[in-house]
Amino acid sequence: MEKTIKNNQSKNTSLAKTIADQINDYIQKQNLKPGDRIETELEMAKKLNVSRGTIREAVKILVSRNVLEVHKGSGTYISKKKGITEDPLGLSFITDKKKLTWDLLEFRMMVEPQIAFLAAQNITSSQINLLEKLCNQADFLSSQGQIRAEEDVEFHICIAEASGNLVAPNLIPIIRKATELFIQYTGREKAPETVARHRDILEALKQHDASWAKEMMTMHLTFNRQILRKTIFHTDKKEVPNEQEKSLFQL
Repeated sequence: MEKTIKNNQSKNTSLAKTIADQINDYIQKQNLKPGDRIETELEMAKKLNVSRGTIREAVKILVSRNVLEVHKGSGTYISKKKGITEDPLGLSFITDKKKLTWDLLEFRMMVEPQIAFLAAQNITSSQINLLEKLCNQADFLSSQGQIRAEEDVEFHICIAEASGNLVAPNLIPIIRKATELFIQYTGREKAPETVARHRDILEALKQHDASWAKEMMTMHLTFNRQILRKTIFHTDKKEVPNEQEKSLFQL
């Protein structure tokens, strides 16, 4: 009896996953955009010839993947997160936050200058306007001594989306985590230098000068790396880095 129940549960789970994949394929084929409303459970059940319970489980799977969002009393919509999970690489489980902060910045230095290079070639006027707006908002917050971390993150996210590379926007959780950790270690969420360097990048993007944009992004991240290194070595009084850590943080 117990074995039969387990087998049935396994079959139901497998069916729900299959239906979830079919719904995901339908979303792609229909080119549905974030915020678009999809059909009701009953409509999907009839179309796919399964029970409403199976549809409900399939929707739960897609919600867990950040493909769908369920708004109670309104319906089910395409998620604005476009299927991107909050922590796709399991970074929250890494206990050595100091090394993680450094390694994330190193990773950004490997990829973001090239992303800026591509963005300069493909950026649209509306994306330039958004970057300008983010810089203005960050300027205002800095002048008021307020935290502007979200504006900083959105600036880099917008550049990733402007690159035209399909993979680049999927790096958003990495960029967000890297920024959060950098701010935690350096306390530079209010520093005006960041806005100035963002404006340098923006100017290169406005001119559609790919090499210049790449250079400005490299300079921006190199400056951040110097700040992080100084913070770890000179500000953190609680820890004295050993020889291995010293070699790790050398330029």
